[in-house]
Amino acid sequence: MALQSWWKSAVGGVALAVALSASAAMACSRVASTNISGFRVLPVDGSRVPRSTAVWVRSDLVLASGEAFKDVSSVKVLDERGKSLALSVTQVRVSGEQPSTLFVLKPMSNLEANASYRVEVAGEVLSRFSTSDDVDTVPPPVPLARLSEVKGETFGAWSCGQPSSVSVQLEGAGDVNFLVAGSSSGASMPGAALAVSTSSTVVAVSVPEGAVELRVVAFDLSGNLSSSAEKLTPVVPFQTQGCSATPVGLGVGLLALAGLLRRRSHRVQVGRVVGG
Repeated sequence: MALQSWWKSAVGGVALAVALSASAAMACSRVASTNISGFRVLPVDGSRVPRSTAVWVRSDLVLASGEAFKDVSSVKVLDERGKSLALSVTQVRVSGEQPSTLFVLKPMSNLEANASYRVEVAGEVLSRFSTSDDVDTVPPPVPLARLSEVKGETFGAWSCGQPSSVSVQLEGAGDVNFLVAGSSSGASMPGAALAVSTSSTVVAVSVPEGAVELRVVAFDLSGNLSSSAEKLTPVVPFQTQGCSATPVGLGVGLLALAGLLRRRSHRVQVGRVVGG
C-alpha cells in the first residue's frame, strides 16, 4: 500500500511539473509585432484631401467578412457616379516579424475638385472622402529624428520573448512616415522599408543586431516626400537571455517533484525497516 501511495504521488508530481512548465510557456508565448501602424486605408473615412491625393492600403488588413485582403487588383477608387478610376500602383515591402506590403495607388489624373469618392475592396467600402480645390506639390517639412529606444532580442527555451526593436521619434512628421535603411537615397518611393507609421513614432522590429544605419522619409497624402538629412546609427544589442518565466516554472516543478520523490522513498524505506 505504501508503494502504491508513493507511485500515485510521483505521478501527481510529474503532472504538476508538466502543468507548471506548460502554463509558464503559454504565459510567455511570443506575440508578433506589426510593422505598419496607425491606419488601415488612407485617406481616412470622412476626410477632405487635395485633388492630387493617392490611396494608401496595407496588405495585412482584415475585411469585415473576416477574410484577409490579398489582391491589390480588388482595390477600386470610385467617383460619385460609381465609375472606377484608372490607377498606377507602387508596392513597398515592409520588413519585420510580420512582413507585409504597403500599396500606394495613384489616380492617373488629378481628382475632380469638391467631389466625393470612395475606396472599395471586394465590394466593401473602406473609406469615403472628398476633395478640395488644391493640388499639393509641396513636400512636408524635413523630419527631425532622434532615437528614443533600442532593444535587443530576448529569447528563451520555449521560443518566447520579444524581437529586437528600434523606436524613432519624429518632429515635423509627414502624413506617412517610413523608416528605411540608411543607404536609401530618399529621392523616390522606396521599394522596401523597415517600418511605416502615420504617427510621430516609428518602430521597426526584428532589426539585425549590431550597428545599423537608418533614415526617415516623410510623405504627404499626394506622395510628395522629404528625407531626414542625417542618418541614425543605433547599435542593436546582441541576443540576451530572457523569458525567465519558462525555465523558472519548469525548475520549480522539477524541484518540487524531486523533493516529493525523496520524501516518499524515505517513508517506504522506514516502513520496510519497521515491518522487517
